[in-house]
Order: sequence, then C-alpha cells, then structure tokens
Amino acid sequence: MSCFKPAIGRLFSSLETRLVGALALIVVATVLLQVVTQREAFGLRHDGDALVHASAIAENADQFAEAVGKLRMATNRGLAANDDTGNELTDAAIAIGDRLGKLRNSGMALYDLPEAADPFADLDRHVAAIMQVQSGTKNGRALVARIESRNDAMATLAERIVERAHADREAAQQRLVSSTARWQLLVLCAGLVTILIVSLVLLDMLRNILPAIRRMHRSLQALADGDLDIAIGSFRLKELQDLSGPLETFRRNAKAVKNLAFSDPATGLPNRRAFQEDVAWLFSAAPHRRFACMVVDIDRFKHINDDYGHAAGDDLVRLIGARLKAALGETGIVARVGGDEFAICIEPEDDETAYSLAARLTGAMRTPFSLGEYSVAITVSIGVAEAGGGTPTVDIDELLRQADMALYVSKKSGRNAATCFAPQMAEERAVDRALEKDLESAFEQGQLRMVYQPIHAVAGTAGGGEVEALVRWHHPDLGEVPPSTFIPAAERSGQMVRLGEWIIRRALADFAHWPGMTMSLNLSPLQLQHDGFSAFLLDACSRHGIAPQRLFLEVTESLSIERNTRALLTLNLLRNLGFRIALDDFGTGYSSLSMVKSFKFDRMKLDRSLVMDLGQDPASMAVLEAAVTMARHVGAEVVAEGISEEHLIGATLDAGCTHLQGYYYSKPIEADDVPAYFAQPGDEHSAVA
Repeated sequence: MSCFKPAIGRLFSSLETRLVGALALIVVATVLLQVVTQREAFGLRHDGDALVHASAIAENADQFAEAVGKLRMATNRGLAANDDTGNELTDAAIAIGDRLGKLRNSGMALYDLPEAADPFADLDRHVAAIMQVQSGTKNGRALVARIESRNDAMATLAERIVERAHADREAAQQRLVSSTARWQLLVLCAGLVTILIVSLVLLDMLRNILPAIRRMHRSLQALADGDLDIAIGSFRLKELQDLSGPLETFRRNAKAVKNLAFSDPATGLPNRRAFQEDVAWLFSAAPHRRFACMVVDIDRFKHINDDYGHAAGDDLVRLIGARLKAALGETGIVARVGGDEFAICIEPEDDETAYSLAARLTGAMRTPFSLGEYSVAITVSIGVAEAGGGTPTVDIDELLRQADMALYVSKKSGRNAATCFAPQMAEERAVDRALEKDLESAFEQGQLRMVYQPIHAVAGTAGGGEVEALVRWHHPDLGEVPPSTFIPAAERSGQMVRLGEWIIRRALADFAHWPGMTMSLNLSPLQLQHDGFSAFLLDACSRHGIAPQRLFLEVTESLSIERNTRALLTLNLLRNLGFRIALDDFGTGYSSLSMVKSFKFDRMKLDRSLVMDLGQDPASMAVLEAAVTMARHVGAEVVAEGISEEHLIGATLDAGCTHLQGYYYSKPIEADDVPAYFAQPGDEHSAVA
C-alpha cells in the first residue's frame, strides 16, 4: 500500500487535479447512486404492481368463494324445501364462472387437479341437475349425493383458492415492505455517501488547500510590507509550487537589491546609508543615552592591495569587519562606509569612556591576520565623536564629519591611535583643506623652496660631504608650513607626483654645483607607483650631469614593500641603474623588518624615536643596538637622525652608526650656504671623531 502513496501524492499534487477529481467523484457517485436507486425504484414499483395484482386476485377469490357459497346455499335450500331457487343457482353459477375466468386470466394457478376432476367443469349441467331435482323431474338419493359431494368439492376448492390468493397477497405485501425498506436504506446511504464525499472535499480544502493559500497570502503580504527574510517554503499543490518558485526568485532578487542598497557586498556589513538610518533610529529611540560614533581607517591599506593583491585586500577588509564586530559584541553597529573605512556606533559601558573603547579597538586590530599563506599585521586609526546623553540631537552626517576630523588628527599624529573630536579640530581641518587648495598656486607663485640638511660620516667612513634635500613652503598667510602638514595634503589632493618632480628638478639643479658630494632624495610611495618615474629620474640626472651613484633615494617605512610589488620592481630597476636606496624611519614596526627581508637596502636611517630617549631610558639603547646590528648585518650603512644634543653622539657611535644627522650639527640650510658649510677649516664637518 505504501508504494502507492507517492503516486497518489503526485496525482493529487495539483489543485486542478484535486478539484476535478472531487467533481468527478461526486458525479460518479451521484450517477451510481442514481442507477442503484432507480433500480430499486423500479423494483419497488414492480412490487407495488404485484401487490395490486395480488390484491385484485384475492378480491376475485373472495368473490369467487362467495359465489360458490351462494350456489351451495341455494342448492341446499332447494333440495331441502323443494323451493324454486333456479334464478339464484343461475346467478351464482354465472358469478362463479365470471370470477373463475378472471382468476384464470390473472395467471393464478387455481388448483393442481386434472381437468377430469375439476369440480367446476360443466357447471351448467350441475346447475341443471340441481334444478331437475328441485322440480321433481329427477329424484334419487344417488343424484342428490353427487350434487352435495360436488358442492362440497367446489367449496373446499374455493377455500383453497382463497387461502392461496390471500397468501400471495401477503407475500406481495411483504415484498413491497422489504423493497420499500431497501429503497429507504439506499436513499439514506446515498445521502450519507454524498455527504461523506462533500465532507472529504471540504476537509481537504480546509486542511490542505486553504491553509496553503493563506500561507501564500501571508508570504505575499510580508513581501509587500518589505519583509524580505520571510521563508516562502514549499507547497504540495502544483499551482502554488509554480507560484512559489518565481516568488522566491523575486524575494532573493529584492533582497539582493536591498543588500546592494543597504549592505556592503564584500563584508556583509551595513553600508553608509544603512548605518545612517540605523543610527538615526537608535538616537530617536534613546535620546538620553550616551553614544560614541567612530570612524575606523586601516593604516596604509593601499600598500596591502599593492603588496598582496586586491583579493587579499578584500579578504583583509572582511576579516577586520568581523573582528570589529566580535570586539563590540551585539550591541554595536558596525558598517563599512568606504574602501578602508568603517563606521561604528555603540553605547559605551558605564565604566568605559569612548576613548578607552576606541583604544581597546586599536589594540584588538594589532593581532596579525591570516591571509592564506601570508600573515599580515596592520594598525588602524580611529576618530571618535560623542552624542546623546541629553545633548541636542546631532545630525548623523555632522557626527560622521566630526569623527572623520578626529580620524584625520590620528593620521597626522602617526597613525595607530584613537582621537576624540574637539571643536578646534574643525578649524585645523579647514586649514588643511585650504592647504590642499592653495598648493596648486604655490608652484606658480614661487612659494616652494629647497633646503639641505648636512649628514656627517663617522671618521673612517668613505665619502665626502652629504646633504638631505628637504622642501619648504612659505604660505603667504600661514607662514612656514611644515612638510609633515603639506606633504599629506599633496597626497590627498593628487599633487604628490607633481610636487615630487618639482623637488627632484630643483634639488638636482642645486646639486649640480656641488661636485664630489652625495645627496639624499625622499621619495613618496606614489612616485614609485607612477608610470615613467624611472625614466624621468634618469633624464633629470642626465640633464645636470649627475651620476646615479651620487644619489641616495630614501623610501619611508610606510611603503610596506612585500614581494612582487610595483614599488619593488621600480626600486630594483633604480638600484641596477646605479642609484643607492635608503630605508627611512627604520626600526619603528613590522613593515620595516619585512622590507629589509624583501629588499637589499644600501642604507638604513634610524627613526628619531630610537635616538631621542638615549641616556634616559635603558631599554632605548638595547633597541638602538639591535636595530643597528640588524642593519650592519645586511651590509647597510646606518644613519642616526635626531642628534640634537652632544651626549647622543657617543651612544650612537657606540651602537655602530656610520652617519649622524641632526640639529646639533646643523639645521637645514639654504643651497647657497652648502659649499661654505663643508669648506670650513679642518673640514670638521666631514666626519665625526
């Protein structure tokens, strides 16, 4: 039986099939019941007719017996009193013959006697004999005995006929009663079967069809109300199955469209639009609660894409988003609002400030991320803005702008930090924006100039005089603007390549007048990524007759070179052309160590933070010695920057540095002063004793 269930299920999986099947079942049942009931009705009619017929026969039989009785009474009276009963006898004989004919015509078997023994045969002769006896024509005991015997025989036979006729009538009546009962039962059964079939159809509709239709209606209503997470589910009815497929496709497409509009496809996090709506709802729902809004930026994310590829960059962004969400728990809103930027809104715990929360997040990001075969360590910078706590409602865009300004301060202060917004940041940011705009005119109006800071070789180190080329900007309104301010402005405004080319042209033009000296040129990562940079640098050297071996090209620790990068290829090309390559800000983090492993540098310039604390912090000397040892181990010269006091000289020399640079010797000087500086008596600046 179970083997038929799947086939039956498939057969009745369609609403149309169910309805047609139910209708067909009702029609077939109705026809069958009609046939059966009609058959029974015909039988009932036949039994009714049979009863009428039997009743008529019984009535004729009664009349027949009555006629026989009259004949017998007339005979007995006439024989006893010699009365003339001829008329009575004749009428009785006629009645007997008439009724006897009707009984025979009705088909009733009157008796089983042979014809010769029929007491009603020759009834006229029997009546004539009776009349002869009554008239005295004939007399004799033998004749009277025969007449009486025949009358007795007729009476007996008439009685038997009446009994049989009455028995046949009763039998016909019983058959009619039985047929009537059967017909009534059949009608009742037909009604019950009809009710059962209709009930089964209604039950199927109530249990299977209508709930499925109502469920489909709820799904449609939910979709109409914007609930795209509702499960359409599966349906047994083919029509609903055919509808649920396109409906599920519509739901997925609508959800995909919504996700595109409100979520970031790479991380699955909300996007800026969704973040603004969620935060606006959060503020409106709890206006008196204190919230922190943060903008998180991945430090030097471009280098991750350059070094590992954009696919790895996408994976890293996804992992960072997941780690931020895990660090904040379910209470925080985390969204990706830019390529390497995340926005956060959270209610800090009672014992936690917005700043401490942001600092905790920066710490959580320092654990390296696994990108397949690579392990990448990154840092983040965070800007924090606070709102709520009974303060006037802040526009979300304004709140994000404040957090972004705080982020900018974190970036300027060295990255890997968190900064809370302060009103004065708006003024500082406005200045930076102005610098980005004013840098364009600085080229044409001659506001930029080059200065040169001497670098001193340790006694016994080969080489003559050396300077580092540095750019300065004298703003007409702001005065001297430090490179730490306008270089990032140039990078943000897309003018770094132009500024870098201007620096190289001006520096080499000055350097051409200083034969026998060496110069260090600082390069931006953007320059190394720019098409045609190598050709430009060679052309500039050729114009001024400067050999590549006289130039150190300094790249910062922020370049974050790894394998197979464009920057690495460019540096290898330049090194093969004769240029010497120096790594600036060495010793400040993982990136510099990775670069030393990936590229053979000719010189390492120690970050000034490794020198400033010498003599004050015992650990600083150990760190310095370790950095110098590493640099000397790979065959690189070591330059100690930040030599501002005399006591720093001995410590750096003891550590093994080959060159010293700092304000103790000289601040950056103008180009015209360089020859005189290195021509002092005794050439006391050419080497450090």
